[in-house]
Amino acid sequence: MNTSAPLSPYRLNVGSLRLDIFSQILLSIFTGGYPAGTRLKVQHLADHFGVSSTPVREAIVELTGIGVVELFPNRGAVVAPLGIPEIREIYHIRRILEVESARCACDCPDLKLLEQLATETKVLQQASRDENWSVLCSDIDRRTHIAIVEASGISRLKAELNRYDRLMHMIRVLLKDWGPYTDQILTEHVEILEALIHRDQDAAGNAMSRHLEATCNRAIEGVFIHGLPESP
Repeated sequence: MNTSAPLSPYRLNVGSLRLDIFSQILLSIFTGGYPAGTRLKVQHLADHFGVSSTPVREAIVELTGIGVVELFPNRGAVVAPLGIPEIREIYHIRRILEVESARCACDCPDLKLLEQLATETKVLQQASRDENWSVLCSDIDRRTHIAIVEASGISRLKAELNRYDRLMHMIRVLLKDWGPYTDQILTEHVEILEALIHRDQDAAGNAMSRHLEATCNRAIEGVFIHGLPESP
């Protein structure tokens, strides 16, 4: 299969050559540039990106770690299936972990960061929808989930969720201009944060569970049913 898919228009400035290649390959997998079964040949990709083979190998290792690429004897790296069943499975695992994270975060002695995020989120809900708005929403979405994991104080939980963080961020990037996705996330985040601020474990866990289930459904609808929005 062809491994010379064009670079995705959803470009990210990640500040690292390895992470930039990781991001571009992952986005191409999501957008169909590298369909399931595509062999990812290191030298071919290195030539395509205009880099040495080292960052490409490192990127493939990370892609293997999050399950979107598989390694086979005598075949090398092959793109794994990434469709609705796989997205549901990923979000199911994430929901189990983040619900526990939210419940544990209620015991954090200092919730000032979560209070600040709640205030920022409410400001964004009232802000004008200019071209910078979706970028700010994507940023606070990621920061909120990271802050809740940090507040949980469980390092192993944080490490496990970090495996999925970049994949989740790709979904945020792909759907950042889809209004229903972003507006509903802000509303759900406020509900989660307010439950955490009130140290209500049951409410926080339930709100996080509902949020991730809804986010999963929106991601499936936006990426696989309606299709990705056109990028300028």
